[in-house]
Amino acid sequence: MTTKRKRRRRRRRIRRQTLRGLCLMGMVLVCAAAVFAGTQAVLSSYVKKNDDGRILSGVSVGHTDVSGMSREEALGAVQKEVTDCGAVVVTLKIAEGEEFEASLKELGLSSPKIEEAVDNAVEFGKNGNTTQSYKMIKKAEKKKLKHRIPLEYELGQKEAAKILSSRSQAFLETPVNAAIVQAPEGAQVTESHEGEVLNTEQTIENLTQFLNDDWDGKPGQVQAVIEKKDAPVTEEDLAGLTDILGSYTTYYGESGEGRTKNVESGANHLNGILLRPGEEQSANEAMEPYTIENGYAEADSYESNTVVQTMGGGICQVSSTLYNALLFAELEIVERYPHSMLVSYVEASKDAAIADDLLDLVFKNNLDSPIYIQAVLSEGNLTFNIYGKETRSPDRTLTFISDSAESEGTEGKRFVATENYIGYYAIQSYAHPEITAQLWKVVTENGQEVSRDAINYSQYMAVPETYGVGVLSDDPADTDRMNSAIMTQNEDTIQNTMNEIIYGPADTQNTEGTP
Repeated sequence: MTTKRKRRRRRRRIRRQTLRGLCLMGMVLVCAAAVFAGTQAVLSSYVKKNDDGRILSGVSVGHTDVSGMSREEALGAVQKEVTDCGAVVVTLKIAEGEEFEASLKELGLSSPKIEEAVDNAVEFGKNGNTTQSYKMIKKAEKKKLKHRIPLEYELGQKEAAKILSSRSQAFLETPVNAAIVQAPEGAQVTESHEGEVLNTEQTIENLTQFLNDDWDGKPGQVQAVIEKKDAPVTEEDLAGLTDILGSYTTYYGESGEGRTKNVESGANHLNGILLRPGEEQSANEAMEPYTIENGYAEADSYESNTVVQTMGGGICQVSSTLYNALLFAELEIVERYPHSMLVSYVEASKDAAIADDLLDLVFKNNLDSPIYIQAVLSEGNLTFNIYGKETRSPDRTLTFISDSAESEGTEGKRFVATENYIGYYAIQSYAHPEITAQLWKVVTENGQEVSRDAINYSQYMAVPETYGVGVLSDDPADTDRMNSAIMTQNEDTIQNTMNEIIYGPADTQNTEGTP
């Protein structure tokens, strides 16, 4: 019995000790939790107290120190950095001793995630773990915090590609297309040659990687990616295309300097086009953009039924000449528009107007073999030859007849500015009434007409007798005076202004012999 009582007492004692231990442990945990909660409350209160909406000291975005700034202030500062970076010049290396430069602004530099980066700077050290936030704040107070949020840079694909392509041209050997040339023994095909081309896509990738690989904001050098390129048109492409399917010539030799330049530049842009069966070609797309860099100048053109100075004035003679050559080659005309007024270089209904993206000449190779377009400039004449494989009978001939009808004409005179010096005053075109015209395609075989089909219907506005008035002068003020006089469309005003500029005001002119 004694032994049993001892065991019971020992078990009760162990239970009491266990309970006391558990109670003590619970009290310790409660105290620890209270201390932790209290500490967190104090830290949280400290963090909130120091969160005045401004960025911690020692934080930068990109290369801009935004310490102590508000969100708006930081956003403005970082945007200024990106703008300033546009002035940084990057060198593109092609080969040893061959390189060119471009500013980042020219390449379309931007940073699309500026706001996200600034928001990260504002929130840094204030969200998440309270203890960590407290440590960051204290570190910032002691000027020991250093935290940089990188900017992500991008380049404009179109802007960069345009700059890189144009500036690399001087260092690259351009591929040379095979071409058809006339020789005493007939049409000959010249050889094509392999060339070099800048891989703009890969070069832009290299530039972007340079900017986003811990860039220090300073000028640097990036390797341009150059590739070999075959000529787009080879001897094999032109093999057998030695027959002239259609040809047409117009004269531009008496045009002003600007118009002459535009006709020749437009023709050169169309020269050498190879069109395979089923392919379409826009004349406007081949000749544009109408800029100084692309070989054009300002000259007279039709706009809103008047003659005005525009960049590329005169290219309609190019498209009209080509249009007639295409008709003789019997290629499909997809799009063609007449001018608002008659032109001097082709008959009514034989013209093809070009006006930016509004009016165009579009044609399609509806033959079973390729065709090749050749432009020839000689002694003021523009000729387009359409080469291909002739399958038509030699006894078959084509004639295109312009059939027009006139209505009531207009009276008076019209005056337009020309690229001549002040004092030039000459008739440019005689008056003509409103005209409606239809173009007929007449086919004869062995001298007998076998078909007559209407090709197009065109309408032209009436135009009064038109005079060209020179406006060029070494004094820009005189040019302005002449242009202003022409705008009045008053013949007396124009003549008086011209005489005053040449001879001086009427009261100061030579009065020798007057009493």
